[in-house]
Amino acid sequence: MFKEPLALLVFIHKDLADYNKDDLYDKHFSWLVEEMENISGRKMLVRLISPSEAQDLSDHPYQNDDARASLREWTTKVSKHHSARPRKDLNPRFNKYLLLTRYPINDRVLGAAHSPGFAGIASIEKTRTAAHEVGHMFNATHEDGEILYNGWWSETIMLEIGGFSELRPDANRYSDKNRENIQKYLDSSAPAGPGSWTFRF
Repeated sequence: MFKEPLALLVFIHKDLADYNKDDLYDKHFSWLVEEMENISGRKMLVRLISPSEAQDLSDHPYQNDDARASLREWTTKVSKHHSARPRKDLNPRFNKYLLLTRYPINDRVLGAAHSPGFAGIASIEKTRTAAHEVGHMFNATHEDGEILYNGWWSETIMLEIGGFSELRPDANRYSDKNRENIQKYLDSSAPAGPGSWTFRF
């Protein structure tokens, strides 16, 4: 049976213009694609869009003491961008928009996303922040994040930064419960978002 593929459009903020697309993909998304494809049984496309390709989106003033306001404004921009595209029938359950930034939104928030939803913002300051916000867009939760043990402890993607330890590496995977949350969301017929606000502290 054909399953609609997943698509993540990553708009590189202009403050990352000096970064190489391949390097950003390898560090922040290559392992995420493998994880999402294993969870969903769907192909996943991640397209990194340079600032010169989408200037109206890549210059979004994301730094804000109010992270909700930053995400709300980004979601509005994404909605306008989407409505102007030739294909307006893209299902927001399977198609997501992420703004990738050099800096956190503020000194407390590394990223923000609707849970579930189609728009998010993520700083490259921590390697798993992009995957964390993508997880929120696919309905993964902080509550179902875990610390795993397999000879040593490691942290799954959705574990909040408050529980972060330099002694525990990233597991580069979602917990089993969040894998279930993502699969149920993809298989659901409920509205695809945007939902509640969620943040990466």
